[in-house]
Amino acid sequence: MNRALSTLLTVCLCLGLAVNAQAQVRILDRIVAVVNDGAIMESELQSRVAGIVGQFEADNRPLPPAQVLREQVLDRMIIERIQLQLAERGGIRVDDGSLNQALTGIAQQNNMDLEQFANAVRTDGYSWAEFREQVRNDMVISRLQQRSVSSRVRITDREVERFLSSDLGRRMFAADFHLGHILVQVPSGASPEQLEQARNKANGIVQRLRGGADFAETAVEQSDGPQALEGGDLGWRPAAQWPTLFAETAIDMQAGEISEPLRSGAGYHILKMIDRRGGGGEHVVTQYRVRHVLIQSDALTTQEQAQTEAQRLHQQVVNGSVSLADVAREHSDDPGSRNQGGELGWVTPGQMVPEFEQMMESTPVGQVSPVFQTQFGYHFLLVEEQREADMSDEFRQMRARQALQKQRFDEELQTWLQEKRAEAYVDIRLDQ
Repeated sequence: MNRALSTLLTVCLCLGLAVNAQAQVRILDRIVAVVNDGAIMESELQSRVAGIVGQFEADNRPLPPAQVLREQVLDRMIIERIQLQLAERGGIRVDDGSLNQALTGIAQQNNMDLEQFANAVRTDGYSWAEFREQVRNDMVISRLQQRSVSSRVRITDREVERFLSSDLGRRMFAADFHLGHILVQVPSGASPEQLEQARNKANGIVQRLRGGADFAETAVEQSDGPQALEGGDLGWRPAAQWPTLFAETAIDMQAGEISEPLRSGAGYHILKMIDRRGGGGEHVVTQYRVRHVLIQSDALTTQEQAQTEAQRLHQQVVNGSVSLADVAREHSDDPGSRNQGGELGWVTPGQMVPEFEQMMESTPVGQVSPVFQTQFGYHFLLVEEQREADMSDEFRQMRARQALQKQRFDEELQTWLQEKRAEAYVDIRLDQ
């Protein structure tokens, strides 16, 4: 009897220890947000917050209150997770070759090769594998946004001409702006009371800023904008490429000036003119005469199969067994250039997506580029000629079209993000 009781007590004790151990595991990691059919864990949030804290400390910026920082970072992660889920459902992926190409570009911008850059990331205390995956996710999200938002933007020739002939258009080509931004967000279908509350909050922020409050610190603590954790810094951009609401206000602002709250569908925006400078009037640009082959995935062809086919065709062209023009006529999925043997004519920077332009500009004349990926599929290209051209009126029209597209894209992107956030199921458990 005593031995049986002793055994039972031992078993209960072990079970208790096991339960306590499991409870400790749950405390160490828990769900802080449910996003549709996925979850964001406490450990993920802590890792992201630690990275942000490291950036603040490296820049000698004061940290916001811990709870504010956690909420800001979690909100950013929720928007990111929603977009990654949409991209996965849409079959948008970034292969290792495209990822390595992007990382090499980042390394070169920092005057390093890829191995040196990886070592620098590790020296700063970050995981290289996690850094790679974050860059991959950023590329996936960029392609999703281009696919989803670009189709909503249409710029007509008449809009371009009207913009160029306007006084505002002429002035916008004469300046570049460096803007700071704070957004007081207003929910879709907001009540009059909610609108009044947001307007009062925005007016209070403007008063504090004009009274000497630090803009970057205020943005981190108060802004609902996507660059809040960067102190609301939107960087430099030609005046004509800012959203119309921003550009029309900023065009007359001086360095250091704070705007009144600007109302849009997203809420109330507050701008700071960090700096401004005269824009360039240069018309001479480098043009490239290019052929390319595009292989796309579809209902019957996976991304992996499309990539393998592009590599196979690329090898044939490199070996000299067939010309790129013949491959384009037989196999390219670009209907606009296929019948011309992949001929795109003279391409001016700004006409193509960034990945295509980067490869075009880095490929020597007469050589075939490696296979690379864009939002449209897998490409390889041949630069046949290169020239310097004075575009004159064509250049101004191209810049005006780019500016209007950039304006409209940024406006549509914010609307699209709000729509996707509202459509998603999000359960925040941060305070539980």
